[in-house]
Amino acid sequence: MRSIGARIVIVFLVTVTLSITIATSFYLPFLMRLVYNQSDMKMQSDLEVARMALDQKKQSLMLPARVLSKDIWFNRMLAGRIGNLVRERVKFFIRGLTEADLTFMTVTDADGVALFRSQSAYSTGDDISADPAVKRALGGQEASSFRLLGPEEMWREGLLAEPPATGAAGPQGLAIIAAAPVLTPFEADTAEGLSPENWQKDRVVGVVVVGYLMTRDMSALNEVAERTKSRASVFSRKGLLASTAPKDVAAPPKKVFDAAIYKETGAYVLNRPELGEISGYIPLYNVEGELSAVLELSGSTEWINRARAVSLRNFIFFIIVGIASAFVVGLLLTKRITEPIRELRRGAEEIGRGNLLRRIDIPGGDEISELADTFNDMSVRLHRSMEEMRLSKQQVEDYSSRLKSAHSSLEMYSRELEKVNRDLMNSNLSLRKANEVKDTFLSTVSHELKTPLTSIIGYVSMILEGAFGAVNDDAAQSLEVVLRRGRNLEALISDLLSLSRIDAGRLELRRAYIDIGKELRGIEEVFSETLREAGLECELDIEDSLPRVHADRDRINQAALNLVGNAIKFTSPGGRVSIRARHKRETNEIEVSVADTGIGIPADELSHIFDRFYQVDKHDGREYGGTGLGLAIARELVELHGGKIEVSSEPGKGSVFTFTLPISAPETGPEGAGGGEFGGEAA
Repeated sequence: MRSIGARIVIVFLVTVTLSITIATSFYLPFLMRLVYNQSDMKMQSDLEVARMALDQKKQSLMLPARVLSKDIWFNRMLAGRIGNLVRERVKFFIRGLTEADLTFMTVTDADGVALFRSQSAYSTGDDISADPAVKRALGGQEASSFRLLGPEEMWREGLLAEPPATGAAGPQGLAIIAAAPVLTPFEADTAEGLSPENWQKDRVVGVVVVGYLMTRDMSALNEVAERTKSRASVFSRKGLLASTAPKDVAAPPKKVFDAAIYKETGAYVLNRPELGEISGYIPLYNVEGELSAVLELSGSTEWINRARAVSLRNFIFFIIVGIASAFVVGLLLTKRITEPIRELRRGAEEIGRGNLLRRIDIPGGDEISELADTFNDMSVRLHRSMEEMRLSKQQVEDYSSRLKSAHSSLEMYSRELEKVNRDLMNSNLSLRKANEVKDTFLSTVSHELKTPLTSIIGYVSMILEGAFGAVNDDAAQSLEVVLRRGRNLEALISDLLSLSRIDAGRLELRRAYIDIGKELRGIEEVFSETLREAGLECELDIEDSLPRVHADRDRINQAALNLVGNAIKFTSPGGRVSIRARHKRETNEIEVSVADTGIGIPADELSHIFDRFYQVDKHDGREYGGTGLGLAIARELVELHGGKIEVSSEPGKGSVFTFTLPISAPETGPEGAGGGEFGGEAA
């Protein structure tokens, strides 16, 4: 039979081994996921840095284009005295500039014919008006973008020494270009004969085009690589254009040239384990919005594999050390536990044989030591009162029974107290968890419901529009039902999210001085299609020159949209919805009212109309849809701005919802600060 010491050691070893192994099996994958997530986040940050560097380069190119366009006097050019003037002014302007500033410059006349090319003396007279950037500049607008240059374009710009052979493939180049129109001086008397819509176009007498060839001068790519500590490369659909890496660079997958993958974030991150790299891509568009090339940032992921190997090695080492330590501790603990028990057993055996003066000495002051002392006391008492016990056996038995009963009662009371304590602790934990569940509900709905629901609505809309082929009438009707239900569910989720943020105190108002009259007029445009389908008339009565209101434009629009949508829902065809706004000078407030000629609200329902989830039409087959949250959200948003909302109604004749907004912001409030005076509208 296995001793209790061996059992303790075995149980201790198994427990420690399982604890370390289970913790390792969960923690190591979690650590690797965390490392990969950090790597993705760093690449996203590097892509944003690269985008900013390229934007700065485009802005720096636009500056010389603007300056030179204003410096050249094209009135003299049109008079025929342009040759030496253009060349001298351009040479003077670009003197001291390097290819890190710009690579080439082209000047055209009002018809888009090249007058001068800084790098070529053989391409003047070419008609380049069809170039998208030149065409936009001839229309009076500035343009800056990326442009993929073919062999013929590079030769005409003087970037190739020899013209390419007809039909032969040649080198490609990626350039950042900036085009600025050149305008004649404008005077009032010279514009009398021009039509208002063409006076700007008629003033354009030429275009200045400035270009920087990224595939020849590597300073821009080197700057991006230096900032991000990554390899920077530029690819077209045909292959590599330029790279900061000295060795061969693997071509990216074809899918990175699909513009659709950049719609969400404007960038794309791809883990390439077969190459031991993580790569990020930024699309480079031309003036017409077409994908010309992509910028690739690549970094090695070899360090991740090394980190995994080191972590696994360390975990195995700690498991072995833990097991060895557990074995040693188990032996010591077993000896510490079993040796006093053996001594206690030997003493008990002698006392049992009648040696009542046998004393058991167990040091330590723990429970076993206390038990040994109890044995010693018991033997002494037994020795002193042996005769008494023989004479009063029944009394001793009764006394022993009462002691056992009292002990059981105490144990029972102790267990009850422990149970009550556990129940209280569990109740407290339950309350905390309930509060945490409420707080995390917003995140759960946002990530688990709203994102896939948005995708479902988008795909159903695309199918109805015929993006994937024709849809028969029955399928279209079913898809329209799905689309309506999806949008209703999306509105419900948005309402719940708004209420959750308001309850949690996390709804931040981005205040700015807004034109409330302009915002209310925009609401008519939002509901124009809905009003037409419902057969309703919309009447606007907005006081002229309303003062600007210091408020959050998006939240005020949300409240107004909820009120107008509510009025449309409960108004029958042929009815009217009225939106009025006026300045209450006596209280320095803006008063906005939304009235309808709908079904109205019973008097006993008015006090509950702004309660959450409250609906007048309560039966299961309600004629009017909705969640009962729109008016509640409107009241919360208006009150957050320091305003008030109220309703008056008469059944069968309609309802009037009125809310007020203070023109100036309150001195204290829970929201974030707004802009300065007339500091612009909130985004």
